Amino acid sequence: MKIAKPVRSAADQFRFAIIGHVAHIVARLPTDSAAVLCDAIPAIDDYRRVAAECWKGSEVAQPASWQRAISALLGQGTAWPLQRLRLFGLSDLQVNVILTMLMAEEDSALGQLVEPDGGFPSVGGLIALWRTQGRSDDPSAVKLAIAELVEHSIAMPIDAGLPSNEQRYRIIPAIAELLGGMQPHLPGVRFTPDMNVDAGSTWISPDKLVPPPQAIAKLIGQGGNPVLLVRGHSHNGRKSYLRAVGRQAGLGMLEITAAIAADPSKWQLAATLAVLGNAMLVCELDQAPGETATLPTLADPAPPLAIVTGLSGAVHCASDAAAITIRIGLPDRDARIASWCASGLSSIADKLAPMILPSGNIRRSAKASALLAALDDGKDVDVGHVRTALRNMRDARLDALATRIDVDREPDPLFLGVEAQEEMDALLVRCEHRELLGLEQGNIGVRALLSGPSGTGKTLAARHIARRLGKDIFRVDLSATVNKYIGETEKALERLLSAAEELDIVLLLDEGDALMAKRTDVANSNDRYANLETNFLLQRIEQFSGIILITSNDADRIDGAFTRRMDAIIDFAAPDELRRQDILTRMLGETKISSGLLHDIACRCTLTGGQLRNVVLHARLLALDAGKPIGDAQLRAAIEREYKKTNSPCPLRRPLSAVG
Repeated sequence: MKIAKPVRSAADQFRFAIIGHVAHIVARLPTDSAAVLCDAIPAIDDYRRVAAECWKGSEVAQPASWQRAISALLGQGTAWPLQRLRLFGLSDLQVNVILTMLMAEEDSALGQLVEPDGGFPSVGGLIALWRTQGRSDDPSAVKLAIAELVEHSIAMPIDAGLPSNEQRYRIIPAIAELLGGMQPHLPGVRFTPDMNVDAGSTWISPDKLVPPPQAIAKLIGQGGNPVLLVRGHSHNGRKSYLRAVGRQAGLGMLEITAAIAADPSKWQLAATLAVLGNAMLVCELDQAPGETATLPTLADPAPPLAIVTGLSGAVHCASDAAAITIRIGLPDRDARIASWCASGLSSIADKLAPMILPSGNIRRSAKASALLAALDDGKDVDVGHVRTALRNMRDARLDALATRIDVDREPDPLFLGVEAQEEMDALLVRCEHRELLGLEQGNIGVRALLSGPSGTGKTLAARHIARRLGKDIFRVDLSATVNKYIGETEKALERLLSAAEELDIVLLLDEGDALMAKRTDVANSNDRYANLETNFLLQRIEQFSGIILITSNDADRIDGAFTRRMDAIIDFAAPDELRRQDILTRMLGETKISSGLLHDIACRCTLTGGQLRNVVLHARLLALDAGKPIGDAQLRAAIEREYKKTNSPCPLRRPLSAVG
């Protein structure tokens, strides 16, 4: 009963099944009807001729012989979709109904073998053709067979409004494409056959806590089919890990969006595609804090299932399958070096290792830096090219909620007191060695509070820190982050902090006391939700694996729980007389300002560093307009202007020339 032609692929198997099926239906028709159809559809003779070559003519004529022939054909290549239909426990009747629908899918003219007008078969046409498939004449068996195919998301009605027997059915197009050996086309679905599954680069484990892919593949091979919940940052190898599992288990990948998972009918269709395609069903979810995703129940047989998600939110799967949570952490130093080497940058891998990046961002920035180097007169890739590539990897989550601060040019000088400078130096050392220190405390993040009056240099200090560390710095836009709707602020903060971790930038939370205010007694619902926001931010900042700098003009307003979690607290005091004179002298440079005026300003004008900077800029503007160097007159005018801005009297003594 074996086919005489070679069957080398799923497409071959599908083609021969349709050829044999057409020949079998024609053989079952009365001679006169068959002759009329052969005249109307010339291609039928071609189908019958090839079928005769495949099965020596007689095997497709009688029902019993044809069932043995088709069973033998579908027995070849057990991983091919047409053969895997048997996993659904389909009867011979259902297989014949499927092939009849596929026959019309392949060539609409062939539908005339079932329907006078051709096209997709109706319930009545299928009953007339297959009601005697079993041992007795049973029209209801055909209806039941169709209903079960619909339940398994294999077939679908195309005109449900008609009376029952007039309704037409077809194989769902994506299923038909897969059965035909083609790539299924369905919005929100991407299918990769098992022979094509490749991570794009060798899987590199980020640390020793992640179970090796072959161990998970072994569990799947033993028939346990656990639900894999893979958590971690975006672009950090979550899907690469699953591809490595798939390669070990001989599985393809069928990736779907969250929208597919939220629709029970599409969810079941995706599962059917995964079963027929011998693939792992992979769904990626983007969950906010406090959200729970409930996945609908899948009918048997269910494919191996994997859920890819971030670090927050919960996932509930209605099936009885055991769940295994796999956390893919940010790669350690050795893993990062291996990833840089695998990306072709082995010569500078040690220099790039301090960048704590997800593995996907390492690969992306390596490719982009090669292009930048080619544009740069074909130079070899250096650290500068990689940093530029990382900067160009814009993240919508970050761009929507924060603004990049320029650190390319040298920041203005920073004038700090002795204690503040010591704390600043200690913070820089902690940032530079945060990964080694994190091995002991379990968290590589650094959190620092910069407190003091406005204009004392907090934002300037943040720029100095970022420049010293060679990182970009982004200032959080609180107006875009804080939302009046319940839960939206937490979602925005989660997106922001996750993006900052994945790009290894410095995050500046300016005027952070607006978000970190002390919790209050709950008198109404507003108090309750304000406290919930504070509690979330407390936990998330404690878990933050990047560098976050928080500025505040009034540290007393900040909840004590935040200050206890700070790795460094730097107090920025207003400058005293000596520091004010130092600031003015260094900002003015070589000028003809009298020492008496400088001394008078330093002693009498209790201005902050930021205000003194404004004074010097305005004095320089006045000098430029006058076409001469800065003198006492320009500096005095600038001082008086600064005090007018705050409606305060200028404390400078009037010059003798102005005294009557």
